[in-house]
Amino acid sequence: MKRYLLPFALLFLLHVSFAQNTDRSDTPVQPERRPGEILVQLSRSANLQNVLSVLNEAGRGTVRLGRAVAPDWNIFLFQFDENQVVATEFLANARRIPGIQSAQFNHRVAERSLEPNDPEWWRQDDMTLIGANEVWQSATGGVMYTRDSNKGDTIVAAVLEKGILLSHPDLAPNRWYNWGEIPDNNIDDDNNGYVDDFGGWDARNDGDGTGNNNNHGTAVTGIVGAKGNNSQGVTGVNWNVKLLGISNVEFESEIIAAYNYTGKARRLYNQTNGAKGFFIVATNASFGLNEEKAEDHPLWCAVYDSIGQVGILSVGATSNANVNVDVVGDMPTTCTSEFLITVNNTNKLGSKMPSTGYGDISIDLGAPGNETYTTANLGANNPSYATLGGTSAATPHVTGAVALLYSLPCDLFTQDALSNPVACARRVRDVILDNVEIETTLERSTTGGYLHIGNSMKAVQELCEGLTGELSILEVRTVARNSFEIFYRTPTFEKYTFRVFNMLGQLMHEEEVQPQQFEPQPIKYDAKDLPAGVYVMSIGRNKTVVSRKFPKF
Repeated sequence: MKRYLLPFALLFLLHVSFAQNTDRSDTPVQPERRPGEILVQLSRSANLQNVLSVLNEAGRGTVRLGRAVAPDWNIFLFQFDENQVVATEFLANARRIPGIQSAQFNHRVAERSLEPNDPEWWRQDDMTLIGANEVWQSATGGVMYTRDSNKGDTIVAAVLEKGILLSHPDLAPNRWYNWGEIPDNNIDDDNNGYVDDFGGWDARNDGDGTGNNNNHGTAVTGIVGAKGNNSQGVTGVNWNVKLLGISNVEFESEIIAAYNYTGKARRLYNQTNGAKGFFIVATNASFGLNEEKAEDHPLWCAVYDSIGQVGILSVGATSNANVNVDVVGDMPTTCTSEFLITVNNTNKLGSKMPSTGYGDISIDLGAPGNETYTTANLGANNPSYATLGGTSAATPHVTGAVALLYSLPCDLFTQDALSNPVACARRVRDVILDNVEIETTLERSTTGGYLHIGNSMKAVQELCEGLTGELSILEVRTVARNSFEIFYRTPTFEKYTFRVFNMLGQLMHEEEVQPQQFEPQPIKYDAKDLPAGVYVMSIGRNKTVVSRKFPKF
């Protein structure tokens, strides 16, 4: 995450390597692109047909409009004949045409995973490393906390992939559905601009196709949110988050369209106070382009600020090569949006893996990706479990963390998610980046550490005054003639015993109390049955006890 805004912000409110090869030559390999296609963003005042006419002059009459990729952002796909036109010259000419704000080739992205060394590894110590088990005691994802438990917003994480086996038994319970849409009737039932987006969205073909259901997408999605505590398989960082699968995301046109879909859905949700749209809080991109500079991919980079303005944090994987991406480049992790969190790969001890990118400016933090055990599709729709490695596996840990933090029981933390989504997204981002576990091998990053959701939770506890510390009685308030409120602090959130004694040491009252993690909840004691006098109250657990005298009048 780079905390300044991109000059190419899109007109919204007012992403790439699958299984990257780590072998490199001295001359950077140009990313694969779809021949005869360019992506163009028009200025607000530009006329599409006029621009097409001028493009045809540069393209010798071979140019045609292929697709409106993201109409809200004035981004279109144009096609031309490379047998008649030199592609690089055509792109350079397009960038000089009045009315064209940005233009670039339509590159193919690649998955950023490494083949695991030990396919029989089956322990999820990655979750312990990042402190997820500490957070699960308080929240397991699913719904944003409100004091009225019936009004929480359903938390959605969007995973951009070629395909996901969403019928996997550990993913199906958490699959997102658009209940305002009737599937397969070729009608936009909920009037959100998309037809039949019932169980996800296909960025290439529209509808809710799940793509080729490949193993990479299935594995990544499981790390974000495989169903937890269901006596089956594995658990994700979230036990209950809703997983929005966006499939057929392979070329930049599809990346931009996918992000546009998430942005429109969240903007609508904000504007209607949850009556329409979806509460998408995070997107995951476990793909990228090696040694590519952000300035050559302006449209892709600009989407992060655009969807950030509606409250979406995006998480992106860096290169699976030991390179300084600040120097050699990388997409998307050199994009400079403050709403993009960039991730490199660590082992199960939190140390930087030898084959992962770094950068003092461009890389934010590490997360465990080496041999992560997760959901898998090992064949033609063959749900199973296996390991995934590389930054592809590291990144969804952070995506899952974003969604999980939204479910912590502290309304002060996320109460402005709809009314001030930018401020809320920044707060969630900062509580992740400001509370990493420091690791010397990760010093070449903006935080110098790796993801630790347990540390983040403790920071949220402070916000909501649910502090831990030495066992003590902080304050005793007299709220009525016979009623007291006892505020206390404990080193853990186990149950403690509250007792009241008279001055002869006789027990007058005893009860168990449960410390609250995220808000002060005093012991309320009614002393109406006590005679007037001086008494002693105590709070303790095992042999550790603190006490204080108090008068009863």
